[in-house]
Amino acid sequence: MTRRCSQRARALVRDRDFDALLPDALRIHSARHFTPVPVARRAARLLVDRPGACILDVGSAIGKFCVVGAATTDGVFVGVEQRPHLVGVATALADALALRNVAFFQADIVDVDWSPFDGFYLFNPFVEYVPSATDPIDDTLTLDPAYYPFYVGFVRQRLAQARSGTRVVTYHGFGAEPPEGYVLKADEACGSDRLQLWVKAYSVQRRPGTDRGRFDPAIQ
Repeated sequence: MTRRCSQRARALVRDRDFDALLPDALRIHSARHFTPVPVARRAARLLVDRPGACILDVGSAIGKFCVVGAATTDGVFVGVEQRPHLVGVATALADALALRNVAFFQADIVDVDWSPFDGFYLFNPFVEYVPSATDPIDDTLTLDPAYYPFYVGFVRQRLAQARSGTRVVTYHGFGAEPPEGYVLKADEACGSDRLQLWVKAYSVQRRPGTDRGRFDPAIQ
């Protein structure tokens, strides 16, 4: 997919412009749950280090980060979201804005193959599982608090398995820091928190029967 976006997509420079495209029932959640446009633009530029870099947004909701990233960079953006109706909204937005370098699909992240991706965007994707932290977008998920540590641990596992050079950007974190091997390359005040760029500088391969790892040099 290559970046071919309409003038309407390029004009999405303010949150109110984007929010005007959303159904009323979702617009009220924008400030709390969806990445602000300036944050999305900067996060996408941190992640896309070359044309065609493929980025996965974990818990993409209505696709705001992916849509803004696809309209403003030469990356390819994929959003995964558990709620089918939010995937439908995201897909409709991309179609309406004539974006060809973005796609959305409905799945649990544990069922997704992470290996094709060059980078990952994590905007505190599991916060809805913490009852005291925020109001949920809707009531269509089973928000068992036990899922929170499970998903955080799963993400760290997948990041540990990623290849050297993998880029990760967090906004409001994701519940933990990336695993061993990731180096913090940027830490910027942005929006209501900070954007942090982590790059996998080396892989750790455990030798059978030992606790010592073998380190591979970074592929930058």
